Amino acid sequence: MKRLLLCAVCSAILLPFGLGAQEKNATDRSAFWGNEDVYLHKQAAVMFDIIDRTLNDNPPVEGAPAVRKLALYNLDALLHETRYDNTEALYGFIGSRISKVIADMAAPVKRGVEIYKIYNDGFVARTRSATVAFDVVRGTCKGSILIPDSLMRAVADRCDVLFITHNHGDHGDAAVVKMFLDAGKPVIAPTEFMPDEARIKHIRSERIIDEELVLPNGKLRIKILPGHQGEMMNNIYVVTTDEGKTIAHSGDQYNAEDMEWIAEIGKHIPRVDILTVNCWTHRMNDFVNSFAPRMVVTGHENEMGHTIDHREAFWLTFQKMEKIDRKYTVMGWGERLAM
Repeated sequence: MKRLLLCAVCSAILLPFGLGAQEKNATDRSAFWGNEDVYLHKQAAVMFDIIDRTLNDNPPVEGAPAVRKLALYNLDALLHETRYDNTEALYGFIGSRISKVIADMAAPVKRGVEIYKIYNDGFVARTRSATVAFDVVRGTCKGSILIPDSLMRAVADRCDVLFITHNHGDHGDAAVVKMFLDAGKPVIAPTEFMPDEARIKHIRSERIIDEELVLPNGKLRIKILPGHQGEMMNNIYVVTTDEGKTIAHSGDQYNAEDMEWIAEIGKHIPRVDILTVNCWTHRMNDFVNSFAPRMVVTGHENEMGHTIDHREAFWLTFQKMEKIDRKYTVMGWGERLAM
């Protein structure tokens, strides 16, 4: 009798806790039932986070390791689904990537050359004597800014000069230009870009131009090549630092006629260490071989200001780059390659 009573008491004590656990499990299982959009946004947040961590743990290297492909292909899937445009998950991912760049750039360069992919075709190259920005923009998606001014200003503060290749908003951003100019830093661009801003050094010719630019810790030797995107001016910049490191940035070069002189450009420029090239350039293999760089880095994947058919996917870039004759790496936003 005592045993039965004890069992009854135990059951009375434990039953509420058991029911509570069962109800909680049932709630967890059904949290998204009937809420498909909530489910997908939660899934996107989880995916952005694991992509961010995977890229942190597997930095850019030559070629295409499977783990990086998988991370970048999953990023393609998220960035080509417009329901995630301008969501907290997307902003959080971009903020994390750019914050990593800012923290990393706080340390001085020890040797060689480093290049960071900021966003789209925006890159920052660093040596011990110079930090050079190319086509750095905040980015937009459906009218909203992707990289907040606070983060972009921190990037600009760490740079010595800004080069802009052509007059498109995904390559030249008036707000970023102002950050450089107000800090007394040079901005170099073709004459079509912000022509009324007298503080910009507008340079353009249909021949190769040689320039020299004195920076706080050294100087740059610059060659400006007369490229085009269609009929639009597209300056191709080839810059060489005091350490003898040469970086070429091609902007949105895409013009069939230009390939006649580009094919011979190696005779007129120093040996290129890093060539940044837009992932949909005309005749990729011929273009890359003309510059004969030690390393090719692609740009312009997943420009969020475009419709999804022109948000160039990383998987498409890999298909193209696997056919070229040079060493290459494919970088995500906020990544660094050191050479």
